[in-house]
Amino acid sequence: MEELPADLKAFLLNHPFLQLTDDKKIKCTLNGHEFPCNLTELQNFTKAKKYEKLSAAAEFNYSQYEPHIVSSTKQPKQLFCKLTLRHLNRQPHHVLRHVNGKRFRKALSKYEECVKQGIEFVPARLKQKRPKDIGEEVNRGRAPKHGNNMWEPSSSDDHHSDSEDSMSDLYPCQYLFHLSNGSYVS
Repeated sequence: MEELPADLKAFLLNHPFLQLTDDKKIKCTLNGHEFPCNLTELQNFTKAKKYEKLSAAAEFNYSQYEPHIVSSTKQPKQLFCKLTLRHLNRQPHHVLRHVNGKRFRKALSKYEECVKQGIEFVPARLKQKRPKDIGEEVNRGRAPKHGNNMWEPSSSDDHHSDSEDSMSDLYPCQYLFHLSNGSYVS
């Protein structure tokens, strides 16, 4: 680093994610890009949106929201909020928008209230889930999706079924032929 110009040294000290490599190039530790020792190229790179976004994400302290927002086990590139049961992108503005949002603040106040009362906190999304046993009061009058409750004809005392119906009320007798067993055939 002794052979570098003073302005390039100062620039590298201001940007901790840029490091000098053994073969006299400068490497970005965020995305692995290598640059020649040229101050104008480095300035253009550090002004770009990609570098600003990567450096902001690397400098952001996610651990300040640690008890409630943790790394997701199902989607490792994302974060997971235990209060709202939502996945968040691992970007500072996404986390800040979620933490400052109405849903998170409401869930956080309910969590703190549950801690004070000594009861277990249940997220709102788990309260909204329907139980596995589908009942009439839960269904609110709608037909069940799984067909557990099949329609059955009402039982009558006179033991007449639809197969014994002669259909004489629908068709005149001249179109129906009487068989020996008592049923009619058209």
